[in-house]
Amino acid sequence: MERISPQDALQHLGGKKSIKVYLPTKGTGSLPFEGVAMPVAATLIKVNFLPDVLPNNIDQDGDFKLSIQVAGPTVALHGVVKQIVNDRQLVLEVTEAYEHPQKREHFRIDVDLPVRYWRHVEDDDGRPEILQSPSERVNLSGGGIFFVAEFNPAIGQQLGLELSLPGPPRTVVRCVGRVVRSTPRGEKHWGVALHFTDIEDEDQEEVISYCFSEQRRQLRTKVDVVGR
Repeated sequence: MERISPQDALQHLGGKKSIKVYLPTKGTGSLPFEGVAMPVAATLIKVNFLPDVLPNNIDQDGDFKLSIQVAGPTVALHGVVKQIVNDRQLVLEVTEAYEHPQKREHFRIDVDLPVRYWRHVEDDDGRPEILQSPSERVNLSGGGIFFVAEFNPAIGQQLGLELSLPGPPRTVVRCVGRVVRSTPRGEKHWGVALHFTDIEDEDQEEVISYCFSEQRRQLRTKVDVVGR
């Protein structure tokens, strides 16, 4: 973690950008909110929120914490609530800023993807039973995936995986991963966290590139909705 100036930190915002901010409140501590931020002065940020999101007990004597989601480092801002403009808009004054390096393969997004998977056995010449995840909603990074499975795999078990990344062009990625967590999802499904252990470098780069491009698309959509 490296301390940087508020002015340098606000350069990461550029124009409008989706952010998560922890706002100080009276009696309920620091609470997280999502909004769209835009710098308006050297150390000031204007943040817009959706209607009926902001609480009425914001503490202007407390400190806020804000993280900017960017490709590369994560930038954390600390400061005070300078002005409550209305029930949808705040002006924040940045007093401290920090930069946290983030490994590209650990950059994660929630996305809808078709996932096929199977029990992976080394040196097995037989055809495995290939299963389709009952839910296309996954949490994906270049280093692993969280998806819904129809059986409860053992921790440490190897699973084969096939991901269909939207294009153009559509890219199919096949790899092997190790189960690091499995939790029940109802009576017949389990949420499975998989760490990739055998994936081609080119395929991993495809996954990472897709995660970055999809995050940019999601942020643009959020900016369009909140910034109206």
